[in-house]
Amino acid sequence: MLRIAIVEDEKECQASLVEHLSKYEKEHGDNFIVRTFYDGIDILDDYTSEYDLIFLDIHMKFQDGMTTAKKIRELDDSVIIVFITALAQYAIEGYKVNALDFILKPVVYEQLEGTLDKVLKIADKYHKSKEIIVADDGAKRKIDTEDIYYIEVVGHTIVIHSKAGVFETRGKTLKAIAEELNEFGFVQSGQSHLINLKFVDKIKGDVVTVAGDDLFLSRSRKKDFIAAFAEYVGMEI
Repeated sequence: MLRIAIVEDEKECQASLVEHLSKYEKEHGDNFIVRTFYDGIDILDDYTSEYDLIFLDIHMKFQDGMTTAKKIRELDDSVIIVFITALAQYAIEGYKVNALDFILKPVVYEQLEGTLDKVLKIADKYHKSKEIIVADDGAKRKIDTEDIYYIEVVGHTIVIHSKAGVFETRGKTLKAIAEELNEFGFVQSGQSHLINLKFVDKIKGDVVTVAGDDLFLSRSRKKDFIAAFAEYVGMEI
């Protein structure tokens, strides 16, 4: 099931998107939950990270799509964003907010179908998780991989940085953990760090910013890491 938001101020375009999504559901046997908004301000009002995919119109009366996308990224770094526009020139700027794709107006079913194919491929591959046992104040607790920013090795200790805090565990090497978590979107950036691609903010030079932390990207792993990240967000390199 895919949770989708449509932010589009043109009623005809909004209705067309809803109709195309319904057609895709029937043809591909999928199930969508769709909510519609008429402006960027509307979706940002009490925003919660409940959506898997957001269709954003570039030009809206009160708050444009690019501004809305930047504000959404401050609150939600994993939702897939697809822009709707009459002008393809916004494609480059869209990469600043990790937009997956652009759909040109008037929206035709074939283009939407291709975009949804990419979205579902990403969802199927990375919306999986497993639990890791960590130490927590003398006790043991489970941490879901969906909530882990990155894992690092410090001496003989594995340190897990997550939404719930920082925890430690022992008994496995970073290499062994990397092999276990590869199918869940984790990739090594160097000998000391294993990164969840879901939380990568940006890659610049030899630095990967993950959930606000700058981590070293080794020269030997840089090419493979960038390729894995490009595949994750659906970009071509």
